Amino acid sequence: MRHVLALAATAVLLLPLTLTAGCGSDDATPAPGPRPAPTEPGPSIDATLLDYTNDGDGLTLRTASDVVGLVGAPRDFTMFITAELARQQATKDDACPEKPEIQVDRVDVGGWAAGGVLVPQCGGNAVLWARVDGTWQEVFGGQTLPDCTTLKKYQFPTGVVQGTCADGEKQVPYRAKAASSP
Repeated sequence: MRHVLALAATAVLLLPLTLTAGCGSDDATPAPGPRPAPTEPGPSIDATLLDYTNDGDGLTLRTASDVVGLVGAPRDFTMFITAELARQQATKDDACPEKPEIQVDRVDVGGWAAGGVLVPQCGGNAVLWARVDGTWQEVFGGQTLPDCTTLKKYQFPTGVVQGTCADGEKQVPYRAKAASSP
């Protein structure tokens, strides 16, 4: 019975290929169509915004080798975040024996990213990074919403920061200007 089910499943999968074989032009170039879905978790890609949150949290980097999960991120960002992880983990804290981790939620390939730094069992904070004068750096770190002034100064795209910021004590909608280099 298992063999019959496996054969039936194979036939169902191959049926569309069989029905389309020999149809169309003689061109070797395939017709444009929807991109296949990735077989492994990765970022959802919207032009220049890479969203690593999928079903909640972003991509957690515990070791330098974890940066391979930053599919599509600019090389200079992956190099920066690897160095930042090493720097964070080299810092000793007797009150928090666990090693810090970095979480990357969203990266805009134009030069902006959002995520956080966490020390398990001790806490963490949200972080915004931007490419400033060609070099990635942390431009905000805290446990509150980023202030609107910082977002405007570095021209963060709305999608990276999820559309809100702090204006004094108020949470307000953030409207980004047209994207340009930070």
